[in-house]
Amino acid sequence: MEERTSLEKILTISPKSFGKKLILGIAILAIIFGVLILVFKTSQPKVNYRTVKVSRGNLVVKVNATGTLKPFNQVEVGSEISGTIRSIEVDYNYKVKKGQVLARLDTTRIESELLQAQAKLEGEMANFKKVQADLTLAEGKLKRMLEAYERSGGKTPSQLEIEIQRSEVQKLQAELLRSQALIEEAKALIKLKEAELQKAIIRSPINGIVLARHVEIGQTIVSSLQSPALFTLAEDLKKMQLILDVDEADIAQVQVGQKAKFTVDAYPENEFEAKVQEVRFYPKTSQGVVTYEVVLEVNNPELLLRPGMTATAEIIVKELKNVLLVPNQALRFDPSRIYKKEKRGFVSLFMPAFPRRIPQITPLEKKVWILKEGKLVPIPVKTGPSDGQFTQIISDLLKPGMEVVVGMEEK
Repeated sequence: MEERTSLEKILTISPKSFGKKLILGIAILAIIFGVLILVFKTSQPKVNYRTVKVSRGNLVVKVNATGTLKPFNQVEVGSEISGTIRSIEVDYNYKVKKGQVLARLDTTRIESELLQAQAKLEGEMANFKKVQADLTLAEGKLKRMLEAYERSGGKTPSQLEIEIQRSEVQKLQAELLRSQALIEEAKALIKLKEAELQKAIIRSPINGIVLARHVEIGQTIVSSLQSPALFTLAEDLKKMQLILDVDEADIAQVQVGQKAKFTVDAYPENEFEAKVQEVRFYPKTSQGVVTYEVVLEVNNPELLLRPGMTATAEIIVKELKNVLLVPNQALRFDPSRIYKKEKRGFVSLFMPAFPRRIPQITPLEKKVWILKEGKLVPIPVKTGPSDGQFTQIISDLLKPGMEVVVGMEEK
């Protein structure tokens, strides 16, 4: 009975009441729809693109490396003989000429040995004359004995006496040869001692400057298998060489004759010029890093640069003039992340999500992007050398003044 009463109430709703309820439902749906649209619009990201104009200009490609300054010809002056330093004639930074005396060793022992050698020579020469005289007498006696033997028909002197005399002559001949050898030995010893006297005077082998002095007066020098270093000389500090360690990835670009610039910590505001003189083939490996030595020729007329200074150099390996340039960011710009982050539309909120096709960029293909009516348009380009900030591009579609995209910001 109660169920019938409720059904009757529903069926007996007046048209006026039904219209009010319908209008109210439509209003509620409109409010919900408006809220959803507002949420959708506020959730959509706004992208601002950063662009840079394509330009024409000069491009300088450089190879960076560090190294050490050294003299062109650095000589370690030592001593071939042992002895005690008697005097030192030069000191640090002294300019010296070839043959100039640097130091002197005590020569007392050498002088006495030279006198002994000279005395031995005189004794050997006297002995030579004595043996020579004895030989002359022995040869004369042998000659007379042979003549007497022939005149007597072999009766006198006896054969034995003749052989004994002949042996005496041969013995004296041998002694004469030995005496001659002893004389030559004594002469050689004299020459040796005279040479040692000369070597006791340490002289400069080059024209240059004294970089270092390693000895003091009274110090004993012992010369064995390796000559001890007494002085370090540099031939001419107005011309120096810079030895750079260039990474294996850059060494192929470096060639003899290329220009370079470098700085040193002592003069950070000065930039010095140099030129590649030699590119060495022998590799150096340190902590797994392979480098090659490159020798730069450096002019140092004011003597500002000193041996051992550490230099940071830039070798100019290529210079291009009036070429089309774009920033490296333009070549690295990747628009695919825009599509990955793009928000779904309102209808898609109620629909299953399907992956959207993202523009693909071939890894070997180089592109830059421009804006055309607010949309990204790819421009294929051929790239040339780069200086780390700008890259040369070759393209018929790009002209100076056109703007390429280098980045974006989402708001």
